[in-house]
Amino acid sequence: MKAKKTPQLSTAKQRELGAELRRIRMRAGYLATDMSRMLGWPASTISRLESGLRNYQAGDIAIYLARAKATPRELDALVALDRLPDDGYQVRSHLTGFPDDLPLVKVLDSGSQSVTAYASVEIPRQLQIEPYIRETLARNGHADGPALDTAVRTRLASQAASLRTPGPFTFYLHETTLLARPEEPVVKHEQVLHLLITSSLPNHHIHLVPADFVLASIGTGFSLFRHDQHRPLVHHQQPTTSLFLESEHDVAFYESQLQRIDKEALTCQRTRDWLIGHLAKVELELVHRSAIPKESQRSHA
Repeated sequence: MKAKKTPQLSTAKQRELGAELRRIRMRAGYLATDMSRMLGWPASTISRLESGLRNYQAGDIAIYLARAKATPRELDALVALDRLPDDGYQVRSHLTGFPDDLPLVKVLDSGSQSVTAYASVEIPRQLQIEPYIRETLARNGHADGPALDTAVRTRLASQAASLRTPGPFTFYLHETTLLARPEEPVVKHEQVLHLLITSSLPNHHIHLVPADFVLASIGTGFSLFRHDQHRPLVHHQQPTTSLFLESEHDVAFYESQLQRIDKEALTCQRTRDWLIGHLAKVELELVHRSAIPKESQRSHA
């Protein structure tokens, strides 16, 4: 009896390329069957190529893009991406504090079966409400205007896309992300309420990490994405770049860090209790502020 062949798991680079091929084909108004006919490739080849599940020959990407009416800039960028080594380490540049527009991030948000995130500086982008997003991006240098509005809509859309995946979603929030942030009380109130509501959803697990816990080996937060057909991948966000790590060594390291975090974190129920208590404190702050005459508030500003 023949042993079953272990399926080849796709890499982050293959998934990113596949998603971009699909986007460009759809923009041109072509069905996958149209590309199959024009290229003389089986329809299954087109499907697996766009899903990141198929290896391809040198030149296939350029041929596909030419048929799909890619722009010269897209052609150059994706051929360059195709030539990058597929060694489990990918780096992408992005706007300060805003990786949401990266094609690979969009693929991960919409096509992962489970997400585990640790947030040490700010609330994970998957859990942020609109005013919190605005304040966070403003602190990162994004000025008010159409560009900021677009960024906010992009982040909210990515949240909606991720909610359509099966989950589970597990979030570890450092206590300082809720205690030491300078948001307005109204924003704090709405954000904490959103966390409380989200924590009651099926497959959403939110854990508070005590303020005295320090993960010295990692200065910023990270997310671990999993899917049966793709390699597990760690997204480690820096201010202006994102690292995407999928080698067994790297993934094992971050999994070990998550185990350390989980040992120190509060249970989901204790986290809900903490959020309820924190919500009450913020509500008292709001009541106190509303009791102060506006003139006094201005003098204290």
